[in-house]
Amino acid sequence: MRIIALDFEMANASMASACALGIAVYEEGEILDSFEWYFRPPQRYNFFTNTEIHGVRKEDVADENEFVFYYEELSALLKDNIIIAHNAMFDIGVLNAMCDVYGLDRFPNPYLDSVTVSRRVFPELRNHKLNTVAEYLGVDLKHHNGKSDAYACLMILLKAMERCGEYDLERFLQMNRIRLKYNM
Repeated sequence: MRIIALDFEMANASMASACALGIAVYEEGEILDSFEWYFRPPQRYNFFTNTEIHGVRKEDVADENEFVFYYEELSALLKDNIIIAHNAMFDIGVLNAMCDVYGLDRFPNPYLDSVTVSRRVFPELRNHKLNTVAEYLGVDLKHHNGKSDAYACLMILLKAMERCGEYDLERFLQMNRIRLKYNM
């Protein structure tokens, strides 16, 4: 089973305004890939108020495909795998909103929140924001870049497993009283 880290960047405050998706893929002890897709938000949500946060401008994605173009590839990638995200309810909410806008089936994957992992395994931190945890763990991060954020999220899990000396995900979760959630 693979663990797929996701991180969405939004054009504006709408959950249906995703303009980028960072992905990092982990399986059997190694990070297999990390990449980012840029896409044009649906017409109704295609206005940009978050450019100062992530640097993505409307012009940057004007010629990109919409999310629906990546749906089949994302489906194949997520099939039967666990999703992890930092503040996972947000990213799962964006994923669901994007599927709903296009009338696509939602992904029923189990998911894990790296904020919860961080709080359980690194309680000494002053906060559990992605940039704080990444700095503490020595993980290089270009914050609010989807690919970098997804990679850092995955590294939080891997460094937490290392600290606990437990590399089996199921046992690691049991040891730290963390439950997988399910997207419905």
